[in-house]
Amino acid sequence: MAHWEFLPNPGKEEEGLGHAGIETFKGSPYPGIARECSQNSLDAAARRSDGTSEPVHLVFRLLSIPASEVPGLQELKGTFAACLKQAKMRNLKKDKEFFERAARIADSSSIPVLLMEDYGTTGLVGPAVEGTAFHALVKSSGISQKSDTDAGGSFGIGKNAAFTISSLRTVFYSTRYLGDHGPAFLAQGKSILISHNDGGSPKRSTGYWGHGGYMPVDDASSLPAWLHRAKVGTTVASIGFSNEADWEWLMTESLIRNFFSAIHEGSIRFTVQRPDASPIEISKDTVTVLFDKLEVRAAAESSGTTDDLDFSAAMLEALMSSESERSEQTFPPVGTFRMTLLQRDGFPRRLGILRNGMYIADNLKHFGHRMARFPMSKDFIALLEPADRDTSSQIRDMESPRHDEISPERIDDLHKRRQHKSAMKAVGAWVRETIKASTTKPAEAVILLDEMNRFFSNPSAGKVMPDPTNINDDPEHPKITLKPTSPKPRTGGGDAGESGSSGGVIQSKTKSGQTSGERPGSGRGAAGGRGGKSVSYSALRNSGSGPDTIRVVSLTPDESAMATLEIVATGVSSNETLSIRSIDGTPCAKAPRVTLEQGVRTNFRIEFDAPYVGPIRVVLTPSEGAADAH
Repeated sequence: MAHWEFLPNPGKEEEGLGHAGIETFKGSPYPGIARECSQNSLDAAARRSDGTSEPVHLVFRLLSIPASEVPGLQELKGTFAACLKQAKMRNLKKDKEFFERAARIADSSSIPVLLMEDYGTTGLVGPAVEGTAFHALVKSSGISQKSDTDAGGSFGIGKNAAFTISSLRTVFYSTRYLGDHGPAFLAQGKSILISHNDGGSPKRSTGYWGHGGYMPVDDASSLPAWLHRAKVGTTVASIGFSNEADWEWLMTESLIRNFFSAIHEGSIRFTVQRPDASPIEISKDTVTVLFDKLEVRAAAESSGTTDDLDFSAAMLEALMSSESERSEQTFPPVGTFRMTLLQRDGFPRRLGILRNGMYIADNLKHFGHRMARFPMSKDFIALLEPADRDTSSQIRDMESPRHDEISPERIDDLHKRRQHKSAMKAVGAWVRETIKASTTKPAEAVILLDEMNRFFSNPSAGKVMPDPTNINDDPEHPKITLKPTSPKPRTGGGDAGESGSSGGVIQSKTKSGQTSGERPGSGRGAAGGRGGKSVSYSALRNSGSGPDTIRVVSLTPDESAMATLEIVATGVSSNETLSIRSIDGTPCAKAPRVTLEQGVRTNFRIEFDAPYVGPIRVVLTPSEGAADAH
């Protein structure tokens, strides 16, 4: 007869509720379970005869199950009592509160259960022995047993997401798969609690429901109907589901935000079934509409993911648009990558990295490319994804357990790590150059405006009518009168400067950006920093020197000072401060300081963090302390 059985603990090891795998997803449980279940189902997609994948259907279904239909619940209540006794004895407040709450839920007449059922998959292939998918999901730790080398789960940690949304830390699995002798069925329960004593016998935190020897049940007739499987596939059931308000929209928001590509391709579709309401259908026909649905927007606002939702909507638009630019390039030994780029006003100028139809990250920071700034670029969205399964497998090896970061440090082999790091640096450079070439428009020295011709007369067309208010009434024979001219305003900062940064001295030490001075201008920021008086200069010259990351700047300061040097890119729509890596070959701080001598021509060879070839403005702000360079 099936029953609960917890692992013995002869060494009396102490295990609390702080299970590392569960804690990984505790900060965002609904997105966690949505991502992990979807990824696992995609990885288990059944294959057609031609090798392509069957479309996967994943259903999230909330049920209220009579307590009598939860296998082994009475036994489990006894274990909760033993764990509560252990928590009180050890004076563990967090554990005590958890098991008091678990006992109350277990004593209820009905238990909320969230079922996650997939279709179009292979199921969890058994039997329940080492090396099979069923054993890897239910009984392994830090191991993933996937049929494809590019499968999404590479650490086997995602399986713990289902425990995060269970108020009883208990999950049941049931699966139907095609075995050697036809369709087969397996079902098993698992609890992850704390170490405790059961009748004087020390037990570990992990227990299993099934036949003796921790084996699963293989006869569906002995189970309640909600654990049955009529079709091949897998059901994961979180017992005592933490039923947060609007959980269905939190789930929906996470699904479309993370799997918009797979949904658009038709690789997967979702159904979120709610009690007493019509189901939410998520497919390639509905996904674009769902991005604008008020309930989805409210869920994103609640979870703090509004910007990420907008980002995903823009990436989906780039995938769907016929105006998108597409390119591919190979980077041995990692593989071939495909890039999609779409320019559109209002886009956030970000890069998204996808794999297997799932969004991974927006940067390659561990390879020297943060992808955070694209000076002088028009608004765009870009996507980077492996072009084939081999490349996807290489990227998978570098992903974090949560699949939201890519790092070469996850590769143990040092030689392979160096090769992959070099290749991915090249990928980042290719991405930046592609974006720069497509979205940066060079300045034109002359612009022909033919449409303005009608506002100007043709002198040869007839007699010129004199203008009594203008001495130059004949455009062919202009009269020139010399007038005294005032000195040209000095470029840069200071009382005589010509920009808003030269508005004079600070009127108040407590209010930023308020200046006095004869020239208009609102100042440039906070008191004591970029606001107020700057060091003025004259005869500014700048030129490129070698790579696009190098710029030589020459100027003559009007006073001797220690000053903070800032280089500002005059952008298409706004000005942006350029990040400086070094001055005259010397690495410098985030706000580099330089020494200036009045009237002495000063030259700086400046290296930027990222390539830039557009116009610049130089700002010098007085500071104290030793200079960083030059």
